Amino acid sequence: MKLILTDNLPKLGKIGDVVTVKNGYGKNYLVPNKKAICYTEQNYKSFADKKAEFEKLSSEKLAIANKVKESLLGKNIIIIENASDDGRLYGSVNTSVIANKINDVINEKLVDKSVIFLSKPIKEIGIYETKLNLHSDLILDIKLLVSRSESEAMVLLNPKKKSKKDSDDQENQLTSSEGNSEEEVEQNAVKAKKPRKKKSEE
Repeated sequence: MKLILTDNLPKLGKIGDVVTVKNGYGKNYLVPNKKAICYTEQNYKSFADKKAEFEKLSSEKLAIANKVKESLLGKNIIIIENASDDGRLYGSVNTSVIANKINDVINEKLVDKSVIFLSKPIKEIGIYETKLNLHSDLILDIKLLVSRSESEAMVLLNPKKKSKKDSDDQENQLTSSEGNSEEEVEQNAVKAKKPRKKKSEE
């Protein structure tokens, strides 16, 4: 399939380049996402007159992409969902949910679901990594925290704190049972066998 690129694509070419790609890639991705148009002599002549407009549009998109990147810098995207005790979500988290949450975080509707890479919907509580294809020159890695509450998200983010508490509890339990010496165990056993004389005498 022969196309004229209307956006800069690092592995394919620059705006105005004529490229040949597989039909599926062209029809299902490049053309629908306005990254290319079908090549014809007429389209090529028309495009030559509008090339400056496409370059300006690409520059504006890059500026928006950088704005989104700065707004998300150092932030985690926390998505609160209902889930069962074993961590399975009653619904699922898809690209639309993620895009809406990101726009909430940056207080602007700048991210569309089409720029989010997600191999399959998220159906369990946990930490997930995904990519935002904000611009051909800017792909951003982000971390998603899917949980039932803000506090649970913090535990997912800082498991050491929880594990330390759990380990302390376990240590206390071991100290009170298995941590006793053999002599102490024997003494406790003897005490358990002795009749409670004081209570019977009273």
